[in-house]
Amino acid sequence: MGEKSQSNSEFDEPRNEPLFTTISQTDPAFLAAYDRALASVPTFVEHIERNADAFCSAKLRFRDPDESERLGEDNFVFLWLAAVHYHAEERLFSGTFFGVPPELQKWHQVGQRLAFEDDDIFDWMVLDAGHLHGGFTLRVTRDKLPEKDRGSYDRYIGVSVYEPLPS
Repeated sequence: MGEKSQSNSEFDEPRNEPLFTTISQTDPAFLAAYDRALASVPTFVEHIERNADAFCSAKLRFRDPDESERLGEDNFVFLWLAAVHYHAEERLFSGTFFGVPPELQKWHQVGQRLAFEDDDIFDWMVLDAGHLHGGFTLRVTRDKLPEKDRGSYDRYIGVSVYEPLPS
């Protein structure tokens, strides 16, 4: 029998909670991804309204009060909210927390639904049968990975096809 391939990728490790990664708040590639995501929020709304069965998610920025106080400057954590809906009449989105790091658990819990506005969105994604629409920062993260880890990353986030980004 053939040998089982071994991977050292953190994305292959079984885990009970989402993998949280650190992103530089000044990285030009991420800043450009945030701008592109915000500029294309109307496309996100179209996907939400058209793809009822798809996994719709939005990345929001949350201030970490304890760490901000400790550092004497604002410190932020970016989290994905799942099951995002668009409430057209109120022009608001809502989504649920599916992973909350320990430092924010006294303010937010897994399963809690949160309403937010379009300008709160730092990234958005629609995952429909393995096809990723949006996911601007996910693509930047993937591009920064060594080539050998990209397949594991794709499996971890459930992507088999990266659809073209909206222009």
